[in-house]
Amino acid sequence: MFVQLTRFIMATLGALAGLSVQGLIDVNAQLGYSVPTVIILFVILGASIGFIFGGMIGRELQRGYLFFEDFLRGMSVSDLVLAVTGLLVGLVIALILSQPVRSLQPPVLGLIGQVGFYIVFAYVGVRSALIKRRDVARMLSRVAPGSDAPSGASTKVLDTSAVIDGRFAELLRAGFVEGAVRVPGFVLAELQTLADSADDLRRARGRRGLDLLAALRTGEHAVEVFSVDYPEVPDVDGKLVQLARDSGGTIITVDYNLTQVARVQGVGVLNINDLAASLKPAHLPGETVRINVAREGKEADQGVGYLSDGTMVVVHNGKPFLGEDTDVIVTSVLQTAGGRMVFARPKVGS
Repeated sequence: MFVQLTRFIMATLGALAGLSVQGLIDVNAQLGYSVPTVIILFVILGASIGFIFGGMIGRELQRGYLFFEDFLRGMSVSDLVLAVTGLLVGLVIALILSQPVRSLQPPVLGLIGQVGFYIVFAYVGVRSALIKRRDVARMLSRVAPGSDAPSGASTKVLDTSAVIDGRFAELLRAGFVEGAVRVPGFVLAELQTLADSADDLRRARGRRGLDLLAALRTGEHAVEVFSVDYPEVPDVDGKLVQLARDSGGTIITVDYNLTQVARVQGVGVLNINDLAASLKPAHLPGETVRINVAREGKEADQGVGYLSDGTMVVVHNGKPFLGEDTDVIVTSVLQTAGGRMVFARPKVGS
């Protein structure tokens, strides 16, 4: 739409410009053509030039509009209000401080100085308002309790590991994830890079993530892919943290390092592994569970089995029960960064 409209406007202006230029030329003396012929030639030439440049300008305008639209979608309503407020405050300050600059000579220098003031203070106003968004939200919550939106309703941003993992889709369908769920363009690009990898495992992981996103683009729990990038930030994790900080969103991931970095920088993050670990049944010492002793342990007399949720169970004196389903008594439970580990002994003969 932008391209066609811009082409029409530029072609019309070009035709009018060609008509104006024709009036400045003595067509009989210089060209030897009749007046109507010269008018038609100049109008066609001007309209053609306008049509060509209109297409170029229209494409740039359309690209800028789409970027601005994606940027607005990534902002919450409160952030948008704060940004507009900061913009207005910055423009007012620029209007006051730029008055002495108007008297500079030559006048064009004064004009450039005023424009510079407006640009700088508009940017500073918007950035200052967004940097202080959390302080403003806390202040509003004190003035009008309950007026701030719950943190669970903020926009959720998926990272590459969460998309490949796929468990977020079940959480989404079950209604445990509130707010819009979005995937930035640089995460999609990383998935595409994985899908094009020469390594079979990486290629399979990338294609799994792309297939899952394709399946979730429509329906009640649709996941939105939007274009955004931070060229000055080299790594994808850094881009995610910056995006979440700018938009006030929450990162969904299974990456332990990204989780820690986001928390250190004060960015909201939901780690699916943490959720899964918290939902595992709590097995207390003395409790009896039934497992299959699947393999030998590190020690000579140990056997290793797994609970239905994947929790590893180390069975002391369990080697004689390899390959068998047996009842074991929990002796202790160890919680580590990698998950929960249960230690037990066979119930037989206890």
